[in-house]
Amino acid sequence: MVRLDAIGYVVKKIGTSCFFMEPEIYGFLDWIRSLADSFGIELLPELHAHPTTQLNLSGHGYWIYDFILRYMILEALLLKKGGKLKRYLAVRPHQQFTMLDCHDGIPVKSDLDGLYGSDEARKVVQPCVERGANLSLVLSPTHKDADGFDVHQIRCSYYSFLDRNDDAYLSARALQFFVPCIPQVYYVGLLAGENDTEALQRTGEGREVNRHNYRLEEISVRVRTEAVRRLVRIIRFRNEYPAFNGVFQVMDSEEGVIRLRWQIGGAICTLTADLWTSRSEIEYVDEAGGLVRYRV
Repeated sequence: MVRLDAIGYVVKKIGTSCFFMEPEIYGFLDWIRSLADSFGIELLPELHAHPTTQLNLSGHGYWIYDFILRYMILEALLLKKGGKLKRYLAVRPHQQFTMLDCHDGIPVKSDLDGLYGSDEARKVVQPCVERGANLSLVLSPTHKDADGFDVHQIRCSYYSFLDRNDDAYLSARALQFFVPCIPQVYYVGLLAGENDTEALQRTGEGREVNRHNYRLEEISVRVRTEAVRRLVRIIRFRNEYPAFNGVFQVMDSEEGVIRLRWQIGGAICTLTADLWTSRSEIEYVDEAGGLVRYRV
């Protein structure tokens, strides 16, 4: 697979924004896909844009990044409400890559335009700032909300976003892994890393807060923590349990609970995420047909 980084900037056209020019962009994509197909290579276009643009790209048969999910999981855990996330999971395309954190930040504008109003977004942004996040802002006046809301990305470690609460963090990861996708885990997230405030202050670069350079001794300490051990267990389950090759279902549940299920043949697994307590449980049928439950 080849990632097409910042694919939206390929086509230039006088009198326009020169960003993801349709239909011209598909001429380029179809050309490069025909070349990739001849070598058996998949393509992953990388694009930060309005959700409808991402859906158009998906509709043309391309893998895309789910830049919406990470915000919705964060919102569900912060506000203890799962309705919006469940409605999204019921309709989102499955041919996506997901992540919770990365070298930049959690996208807000323009990736969530039309999905959230500025008042809703502020309810998520404010507690993140209180927990050490800094913000990347939209500079163009024409792309800000009418009330001046201008947050492009929220920059912080995901573990710090969730107030270094192991249960909340592991619930977020379990939700990510149970969503139909190819899940990715950023190295800081793999180590349940906290904000690097020293690097932020030293460099003045807001993104450095989630780009900590780990020494070998630090890694040795982090991999022995309970949070990382629990995370690795979920990763192994996601990689090895056969039900994830089957049928996905968003199950009915109350507002403060998210319940997701996978099934193929006799292999069945269910994730129950209790947003009120931030705790989650996985239930699955083992090879002997017995029912196993464990807290993530």
